[in-house]
Amino acid sequence: MANSWFSSPSRGRTLLLGVAAGVVYGFLCVMLVSLTHRAVSLSFIFMVPVVLGAIPVLFSSREQLSNYFLYLAAPWLITFTVFALSMVTGFEGLICLVIIIGPFSILGSLGAFLYRLVRLRQRPQTSLYVSLLVLLPFGALLLEEQLVASDQIHTVVSTRLIAAPPAVVWRNIQNVRHIRPSEIKPHFVHLIGVPRPLDGYLDYARVGGTRHIRWEKGLYFQEHITHWQPGRGFAYTIKVDAASIPPSTLDEHVLVGGRYFDVVRGSYSIEPLAANTCRLTLTCTYRITTNLNTYGKLWPIICWATLIP
Repeated sequence: MANSWFSSPSRGRTLLLGVAAGVVYGFLCVMLVSLTHRAVSLSFIFMVPVVLGAIPVLFSSREQLSNYFLYLAAPWLITFTVFALSMVTGFEGLICLVIIIGPFSILGSLGAFLYRLVRLRQRPQTSLYVSLLVLLPFGALLLEEQLVASDQIHTVVSTRLIAAPPAVVWRNIQNVRHIRPSEIKPHFVHLIGVPRPLDGYLDYARVGGTRHIRWEKGLYFQEHITHWQPGRGFAYTIKVDAASIPPSTLDEHVLVGGRYFDVVRGSYSIEPLAANTCRLTLTCTYRITTNLNTYGKLWPIICWATLIP
């Protein structure tokens, strides 16, 4: 039975061989871009998954491609396996993997679908097409190296209605001491490794003062007050010494003050609505420096409301 399974071109055997080959190819790509610090690239995030989807189709005969659902789902299995190996071996952190799992899964299925159409047409150049396709991300990566990543500045605004007098809110946004885990609303970003705030205090209540913020995993911010309006709000610039952050705290691709991402400034604003109700508005201006800023800028928008105490 086992010998028959290995010797016959069964759909299960060829599909598993294709998945295994895809995992090997994908993990080698992760190792390469991680060791060369090229993970934040169009080539890796948008071309590699297309190849991962095409690889299982390469191992199947024309007759075995009738069940297209298996080949659309195979890239998902490859992606999750590659990501699990990348996280276990330390080549990539969970935060970065969550950010790119969407494009990898969708484009992987697209690659399988398109290459399945090529195989069903039985074009004699199929092997050549696949060889070129496998090498395409690496060629594109070399070309992309010639591009200079541009800085983009974006601002995120978060508004909250608070059932408390403005004076109480004003006091609490200046100093947020000894934050308990139960005081932080659960959010998926914390599950993937984004640190929670632990403590915040203001040394001088005026322009020139500094608000000191401590986070989990040894993260520490200094917010330098640039605008001060007693009872109504304040603005600040943020100073982060990236070299002082423990290496295990954040991936280099999402490290505040790092090569790809930084928080530039922020503000708090209190708008009284009633005696015991007010609107608190938080703003954050951040820099993102990659070759895929349009996609990358979405994640600070998702995470912002959970990050600042």
